[in-house]
Amino acid sequence: MSRFMPRMSPWVAPVVIGVLVLLFATTQDSFYRLQLGTLSGIYAIAAVGLTLLFGAAGQISLGQAGLLGIAAFSTAYLTVDRGMGSVSAGIVAVAASTVVGLLLGWCALRITGHYLALVTLAFGLVFTELTRTVLPDGWYGVPPLAIGSLDLGDSQTFFVVVWALVVLVLVASTLLVRSRFGRSIAALRDDSVAASACGVDLARTKVAVFGIASALAGVSGWLFALYQGSVTETSFSFNLSFNLLIMVVIGGLGSPTGAVVGAVFLVLAPELGRSYEQYRLLSYGLVLILVLALLPGGLASVGRLVAKPLRRLRSETVKEPA
Repeated sequence: MSRFMPRMSPWVAPVVIGVLVLLFATTQDSFYRLQLGTLSGIYAIAAVGLTLLFGAAGQISLGQAGLLGIAAFSTAYLTVDRGMGSVSAGIVAVAASTVVGLLLGWCALRITGHYLALVTLAFGLVFTELTRTVLPDGWYGVPPLAIGSLDLGDSQTFFVVVWALVVLVLVASTLLVRSRFGRSIAALRDDSVAASACGVDLARTKVAVFGIASALAGVSGWLFALYQGSVTETSFSFNLSFNLLIMVVIGGLGSPTGAVVGAVFLVLAPELGRSYEQYRLLSYGLVLILVLALLPGGLASVGRLVAKPLRRLRSETVKEPA
């Protein structure tokens, strides 16, 4: 858990997000807005995985886009060329992404810090170059999500499915951070030598957290392929890895809820300022600086900052004599 965030019920954020999603889905008939909301949820799942890896465990990765791409290309190949169902293809795609992530975790046993960042960056760049060379045209005609004869591919239903998965991932990751394994992750981040002296299996913990983050990236890549209906190498460039990292930092390091908030903010913010597209990178930098300077806990801490004076006012009111 983020050192800046207070402990609160793990059910609060998922319940609030679930209510907001249902309200949005039942009152929104704009296809474009539903698409934006769906894309926010897809990236939120990957961002939660990265916040466990980077924010909670302190293991930076600049190659998450490659893991999303592995799952997305696997989904496209299995559904278009092999005729598999979308769910079956998703299981295989997530497994492929997880295996690659476990291999990256094994590499992380021998390197840390900026060396690890460079290795993951190299992985992402190699993946992009391979797909550009081997699959320059990508895959098209990826079928929408369906379970048997039940079609879940229309924009409204798929939006609800994606955000239902976001809520499940959010609950699971919050419980994970608060579990014994989560404390091992935090110990790995704060002081690996002390953690090892206290009996934490550093090798298993590092590999496991890489595997979890990679699995969530795989889920995100699978959903992206179904959402887009096509897969090309331009969708999984370094820009995506960089954007995922910004989502985690802006939302709040180590906070799964913050990762979701950061993903929604980063997907919607460019749409609000589309007329100023040429200043996008500049605005990202300014927002990042402001958040780090004014909100050490990220955007997810805004609610706590607002509630703090209200709690103080309530306590003072209770103390006043009748």
